[in-house]
Amino acid sequence: MTANRKPIGPVLAALGLVAGCGGTITGNGGPDGATTTVPCSALGECECYAASERCAPRTEACWCADVCGAPIECICAGGKFLACEDRSVITACANELTAVQAKCAGQPFLQYIASICVNTRGDPNCTAACLAKLNTSGSCSEIDCSFCTACDCAAPAPPSPFAACFDACVHPPPGN
Repeated sequence: MTANRKPIGPVLAALGLVAGCGGTITGNGGPDGATTTVPCSALGECECYAASERCAPRTEACWCADVCGAPIECICAGGKFLACEDRSVITACANELTAVQAKCAGQPFLQYIASICVNTRGDPNCTAACLAKLNTSGSCSEIDCSFCTACDCAAPAPPSPFAACFDACVHPPPGN
C-alpha cells in the first residue's frame, strides 16, 4: 500500500507569494502604512502617518494629522504635507539638533529652529549635516533672525554660514 501523495509544495509557495508580499490592509489596492515593502519616500500623507513606527511626515508648519482621521484637535491647520521620510533619517537630524540646542542654550532665535528637521522644505539629511557643522565648528550667532518667520528683522543679518547651508537644503515648493 502506498500513500497518496500530491504535490502541495507549489500550492503552498503560491499562497505564500499572494499572502506575504506587500499588499494593503485597507482594501483600496494601494500601499498603506502596514506594507513594509514600500519605502517611506513612496508613501502619501495618510499612509506615512499610518506607518509612524518606521516613517515620519515632513510638513509645513500647521500640518495636522486630522486630515488622516487622527482623533486630535489641531491648534492650527493648513500646512502642507511635503514628503515622507524614513524615521531613522529624522532621528539622526533630531540628534544633531539636540546637540546644537545644548551648545547654544540661551541664544536668541534658538527656538525658531526647533522643528527644522520636520516642519520645513529642507532635506533632513542635508539639514543634519548643517547642524553637525554648526555644532562642531560654527558659532551659535549663526542662528539669527532669518530663521524667525514672523519676526521683522531690524537690519539685514550678516551672512550666516548655517543659514546658507540650510538654504542649500531647501527644495522649492511643488509646482515651482
